[in-house]
Amino acid sequence: MSEAEVKMEPEEARAAALKQVEFYFADANLPFDKFLFTLTQKNADGWVPLNIVSSFKRMKPIREAIGVEGIAEALRASEELLEVDEKGENVRRKAPLVQVRDAHARSIYAKGFPDEHPTLQQELETFFAQFGKINGVRMRRENEKPRKFKNSVFVEFATAQEMNAFLDKAKESEPVEDGGHGIKYGETALQVMSKPAYVAMKMKEKGIDPGSNQGKGKGPRKFNAFRELEKQEHKDGGASLRAQPLEFEYNGKTLVTRADGSVDPETVEFPERSVLRFTGAAKGGSWKDLKDTLTTMHPTSFVEFPGDAVEGVVGFRESVSDDKLKEIQEKGITVGGAQVSWERVGEDKARDFFVERANFRATFLLDRRDADASSRGRGGRGGRGGRGGRGGRGGRGGRGGGHGGGHGGGARSDAGEKRKRGDAPPEIGSAKRSKEGDDA
Repeated sequence: MSEAEVKMEPEEARAAALKQVEFYFADANLPFDKFLFTLTQKNADGWVPLNIVSSFKRMKPIREAIGVEGIAEALRASEELLEVDEKGENVRRKAPLVQVRDAHARSIYAKGFPDEHPTLQQELETFFAQFGKINGVRMRRENEKPRKFKNSVFVEFATAQEMNAFLDKAKESEPVEDGGHGIKYGETALQVMSKPAYVAMKMKEKGIDPGSNQGKGKGPRKFNAFRELEKQEHKDGGASLRAQPLEFEYNGKTLVTRADGSVDPETVEFPERSVLRFTGAAKGGSWKDLKDTLTTMHPTSFVEFPGDAVEGVVGFRESVSDDKLKEIQEKGITVGGAQVSWERVGEDKARDFFVERANFRATFLLDRRDADASSRGRGGRGGRGGRGGRGGRGGRGGRGGGHGGGHGGGARSDAGEKRKRGDAPPEIGSAKRSKEGDDA
């Protein structure tokens, strides 16, 4: 039975909903979850649509048991972390994010678990919960696809005292540096040590000086909301430029940004009956493969498909007739190996999607304008090719200059560096959840 097929009783589902969504929005997870954090920044008051949160893979059995309405009611029981709006359509944190600086020191490494199966994540969370309050259990995976489970985990305890008690128990048998084999998972004695001790051990094995930068900077840098917010604070020094109107083309119409960087929703135009929803996707599906398939059938504008979701939305450049919808439905399109079902999205919801896309496009272009201005400011005297210009000292490509200036904030991200065309999906459709790949 797959994780998505696990049946839950309503009472069990309500408890699971509160636990899972509180984890999503917790200080230990939200600052490192690029997709979800971006959603919190899209609304001025921090509201995130529950229909999106409930589409995450871990939420599917919960939603099937109690629906979005039941999830909303379950979240109202959150005492300190979450609040739900009156209509039960959105959720947000009650308090600002708090930067937790000792998470690494409160984390442990454990190895000796069985190969992955659909309910292993939940079983691991239950196992570690017997030792104290747990902020998160991260299953470690290979860097390369299909990202196989390494049979080991990192676990963050809520307090150092509970972590130390766990490590003391591990030291009761075959003790090693800051750990041991005194804890069993089933009949298997786990290899346990603190995360700092594990990292130090791996660096020693690789001949890396802990005080050096060797080994850092390889691969994409993991998302950190506090780092992004700090970047934004620096950018606010150029807020006067940001507030200046910017004209751009979207769906054949010229739009103009407002002082806050958004566009007037009333000015956004889109084809009628042009947005479809798909459901039933499986883990590992690719928005790009789906878009490539659909483009051969009908001019496709965007695919909105979060990395951990099992459903998504597709917008087309032209209206989708009933015959075309039937053709798409009968095509047998698969996402992640599972055949998906198709239905229309109401026009009000469709407008929301196109307005959202227009605002992403505006943010992308404003970021690029800021970056260009920053690059010119660092370039010194001269124009392109001259002293301080492109290829000159301190300019683009020259000494001390970076190609394109400083990026960051809004929808533009590391993934955005690869997007050259304005119709490429923004982060909301392509962002992956933070993954941590380490050596065994």
